[in-house]
Amino acid sequence: MTSGRRTVGLILLIILAFGLRVGYCAVRGTLGRSPTTGYREYVVAGQRLLQHGTLVSPLIVADVDRTPSSLMPPVYVGLVAAVYAICGVETMAATLVLHLINAVATSLTVLLVFHVAWSLGGSRAAWTAGLIATINPTLIGYTDLIWDTSLFTLGVAVSAWMSLRLSIGPMRWLRWLALGLWLGMLALLNPSLTIAYPFLVLWPLWRTRPSRIRVQLRPVAATVAGWLVAITPWTMRNYVQFNELMYVRGGFPLDLWLGVCPEADAHGMAVFPAQFPLNNDEVQSHVASIGERRFIHECDERARAAIAADPRRFVRLISIRIVDYWTGSAFSHAAPDSGGRPASVFRAGVMYFLIAESFVVVLGLFINRGLGRDLSWLFAVVICFSVVYCLTHVQVRFRAPTEPLMAILVGVLAMRAFTRMTGRTRPSVRSGTVKP
Repeated sequence: MTSGRRTVGLILLIILAFGLRVGYCAVRGTLGRSPTTGYREYVVAGQRLLQHGTLVSPLIVADVDRTPSSLMPPVYVGLVAAVYAICGVETMAATLVLHLINAVATSLTVLLVFHVAWSLGGSRAAWTAGLIATINPTLIGYTDLIWDTSLFTLGVAVSAWMSLRLSIGPMRWLRWLALGLWLGMLALLNPSLTIAYPFLVLWPLWRTRPSRIRVQLRPVAATVAGWLVAITPWTMRNYVQFNELMYVRGGFPLDLWLGVCPEADAHGMAVFPAQFPLNNDEVQSHVASIGERRFIHECDERARAAIAADPRRFVRLISIRIVDYWTGSAFSHAAPDSGGRPASVFRAGVMYFLIAESFVVVLGLFINRGLGRDLSWLFAVVICFSVVYCLTHVQVRFRAPTEPLMAILVGVLAMRAFTRMTGRTRPSVRSGTVKP
C-alpha cells in the first residue's frame, strides 16, 4: 500500500470512529444532555470551581461546604469549569462540547494505535489494531459520560507512542524531560497509570541497550525531573490545604472501602446505594456534618479493619474483581456497570468484546511462545494498571484507558501467530520500524 492510500485509509478510519461515537450518543438521546443522576461528580466539581475558585467536595450535594477537596485531580475539573464559563453551566451547548471532546479523544487513539502497531508489527497488525480501536464498544459507550475516561484513554495512548519514539530516536535528554512532563500532567488528569510509569520509561532503554549505566541514568533522571516539575505545584497545594503529603488525590481509602464494605459480598453495584454519599442520603448527611477529609479517614479505618478481620474474604473479593476486570463481569456475581445503558446491547457487547480480546492475547502468547522484547512493556502496563482496580472496586469503564494498548497487543500477536502458522516470512524490523 502506498503512503497516500494509507493516509486516506487512516483518515477514513478515524472519521468512522468519530461517527460511531457521536452516533451512539445520538441514538441513545444523550448527546448534549447533562446527566441528571449518577456520575455527576465532575459536573458538580466544575460548577463549584467556577463559583468559588477552588476544588470543593463533590460528595456534598448542598452547596454549604466550601472547604477545598482532595478527591479529584485538577485537569478535568478545570476543563469542565472552562467549558461552563464559555457555554454556560450545564447548558446543552456546554454538554455537547464535552461530549464532542470525548468523541474526538477516543477517535484520535485510533491514529496512535495504528502507528504503534505499525512500528511493532507491520501493516496488517496496524490495520487490525486500528479497526479494533475504532469499533471497541468500551471506547464508544462512555462518550456521553462527563468524566475523565475518554481523555485519559487518549493520554495512555500518547504515553505509549512517546515511549516507542524514545526507543527509536536519538537519546537526547530534552526528549526524556518532555516524557516526564507529560507523565506528570497525565497524573494530574488521572494518577492511576503511575504504577506503570517505570515500564514506559525503562523499556526504551532496555530495547536500545545503552552500553554504560551512566548513559542509562541520565534519561531516567531527566524524566523524573520533568514528572516532579509537573506534579509539585498541586502536591504543595494539597499539603498546605490538608497538612498531608499525598499523590495527586486522596480518595483511595474511599475506593478501598467500597471494595470491602459488607455490600461487596452480595452484589457488585449494591455497594453504591448503600455506601456512596451521592447515592445515600444518610451517608451524604454524615459527610456534610464531618467534612470530606474526616470521612475519607473514616473509610480508611473501616477498610483496614475489614481486611484485618477477614483476610481470606479480601483475597476472594480480589479474585472476583480480577474476573470482572478481564471479562466485563460476565462470569462473576458482580453486575457490570452499564450506566443505564441497554443490557442487550452495551453489556453483552462489552462482555463479548473484552473476552474475545483476552482470548486472542492468551492464544497469541501460546502460539508465539511469549511476547518478545517489543510487546512485553505493553503487556506489563496493562497488567499493572489493572492492579489498582482489582484491589479496590471494578467497573467496566475502568478498563477503557488501556483498551488502545490491548488493541495493539491483539493486532500484533494475531499477525505474528498467523505468520508462524502459515510459515510466511515475517516483515523485517529495524530500529523499531517495520518496513512496509
